[in-house]
Amino acid sequence: MVMRRVVRFGAAVGLLALSMAGMTAGSMAAEVKLRADSWCPYNCEPGNRPGYLIEIAKAALEPAGHKVDYQLMPWTDALAGAAAGTVTAAVGATREEAPDLVYAITPLGVSRPTLVIRKSKETKDFKVANLDSLKGLRFGSIKDYFYSKEVNAFIDANKGSANLVQVTGDNVTEDLVNMLIDGKLDAIVEDSNVVDYLLESKGYRNLFNYHALGEKATVSIGFSPKDPNSATYAKLIDAKLAELRRNGQLSTILARYGMKDWQ
Repeated sequence: MVMRRVVRFGAAVGLLALSMAGMTAGSMAAEVKLRADSWCPYNCEPGNRPGYLIEIAKAALEPAGHKVDYQLMPWTDALAGAAAGTVTAAVGATREEAPDLVYAITPLGVSRPTLVIRKSKETKDFKVANLDSLKGLRFGSIKDYFYSKEVNAFIDANKGSANLVQVTGDNVTEDLVNMLIDGKLDAIVEDSNVVDYLLESKGYRNLFNYHALGEKATVSIGFSPKDPNSATYAKLIDAKLAELRRNGQLSTILARYGMKDWQ
């Protein structure tokens, strides 16, 4: 019992120290501009269910005196803004996609590119290992997204095809899913958690098959290397994530989005 109290006291002191570090003269009451396109359940429409990454970020940064300003913008602009320092962070970034951004040590989720195909379009000749079998299908993806080396190579090789549809904007994933549901597309590629969340919420999950494409990647919040407070923000998120996992609140947050802990 004494040892457990010592551990908790030490953790509390550590969190207090990080909070104080987050309120130094250079970062006191800083406005933290979090940007991304909608990628629910990671980050959703701003409001009372903004996505679990936003909830974690607010839980970590606001007690340290920072104001979280979360807004949607096209993903390309969010990444460019984080790199240039015009926004504080790109939400849902991966190290593979944006290696120069500043990340928490502990992953904030796991993403895997997934092919979602209408069951009626999956013929006996279809082979997920050979993406060329998609050439005869109306295939949708998001412009400037990184999925995997193989998927992006297929997209780049077929950009002139009338069957390849690429979308851009603030809510592109839902646009793609709606096109899939309406029969305007036969297949799309997207993160499995994202597309599952949307199809389940709309009641169309049973119409499609899922096929994993490429390797899993860890998801995080990528802070700007131009912001001198980025390392502090990342440390605050590391500490808060450990606390939320330890006290069970992480499971509560994730349950709001139909998810479970990725560890």
